[in-house]
Amino acid sequence: MKPEPHSRVPRDSIGNAAVFRVLASAEDMLIAVLVFAIFCVVLAGILSRFVFHVSLSWNIEVSVTLMIWMTFIGIAVGVRDRVHVAFELFEDRLSGRWFALASFVQMLLMGFLLVALAWGGWQFMQLGLDQITPSGIPQWISFAAIPAGSALGLLHLVVHAWDVAADAGLDARAPQGHGHTGTRTQ
Repeated sequence: MKPEPHSRVPRDSIGNAAVFRVLASAEDMLIAVLVFAIFCVVLAGILSRFVFHVSLSWNIEVSVTLMIWMTFIGIAVGVRDRVHVAFELFEDRLSGRWFALASFVQMLLMGFLLVALAWGGWQFMQLGLDQITPSGIPQWISFAAIPAGSALGLLHLVVHAWDVAADAGLDARAPQGHGHTGTRTQ
């Protein structure tokens, strides 16, 4: 969503509770750690191949697994920060109850998608319980990112719905989620 110049920070938002700020910080830190870990694994593969002339057998699988986790945690962060796909063409012309209704419809559609992802990811994870990758990594570790990220996204979606339902976000269309407490001028 693009920022509105007349937006204000949601008042009495459940998303501003300490537990959600801690969760947002943990998610942000996890994304940073995953990016750094991917960097280190890829760099180790490059150095081992070109400096030591030895090819690592595990670095691609590990980096792909880390990338999968980063992607699905990133989806949850996108929902948290409300930078997901939205029908801005209609939102920009709505206010009050109509804006809340449009927000709920969007959240409902996104909720269906996240539930489907969580369910499918859970099934993939169950299939991968007895499988091991050629590098010895249990396959369920990669698949667990799908239900974990989807569940986090659903949690953030519920928090956003609660805020809209509690009349905390009807006029506040700012893209800040409950992880970011920036102030905006009117």
